[in-house]
Amino acid sequence: MRETLRVTGLAKSFTLHNQGGARLDVLRRLDLVLGEGECLVLAGPSGSGKSTLLRAVYGNYLPDAGHILLRHGGDTVDMARASPRLVLEVRRRTIGYVSQFLRVIPRVPALDIVAEPLLAQGIAPQAARERAADMLARLLIPERLWPLASATFSGGEQQRINVARVFAADYPILLLDEPTAALDDASAGVVAGLVEAARSRGATIIGVFHDGETRRRLADRVFDMASQRAIAA
Repeated sequence: MRETLRVTGLAKSFTLHNQGGARLDVLRRLDLVLGEGECLVLAGPSGSGKSTLLRAVYGNYLPDAGHILLRHGGDTVDMARASPRLVLEVRRRTIGYVSQFLRVIPRVPALDIVAEPLLAQGIAPQAARERAADMLARLLIPERLWPLASATFSGGEQQRINVARVFAADYPILLLDEPTAALDDASAGVVAGLVEAARSRGATIIGVFHDGETRRRLADRVFDMASQRAIAA
């Protein structure tokens, strides 16, 4: 199994200025190694650093210490040291991130939201829209909603748009922060199937899944953020 992501000595703390400058040490010299086709599920209570780790790998948080080394094309990039321009290029080509919330430009049709990452990768507009339409259909979004702005959708529909946008682009690395939150059982099952398909094509996946059945279905390994060590899947 070829290595795709290595996290070494990763540390991140937050200072609560509205609470007397209290310091929260969220990530404490964390180490991880992942390879192609592996799904690592993060476990632990709220505040244990699951989302913080994902955001650090994605380049949203600058670590206090450590390295986040990932394979980007034929190169190795340290997301803890990369320039803003390089971070954007890694996001365009290599890392897909499903956050807990969909943030989009108002009045942009759902179909265009899903097609946008494909266009950024250089895929022709017609092909991008066809792939986006296929992913929306797979995620049970009715075709009558595709021309509408997703800001008017329900929370579950918005989350499915969020998932469709990332899985349509076939990223080599996927960061999934509760992608099945607010979804009904049928939609959650579709998302789990997409994760399995991505793993089968060789994608490296780090995910947060609070549903025990989904976690057992998808996890190759489970990493406990409280103890910062691997536990049984």
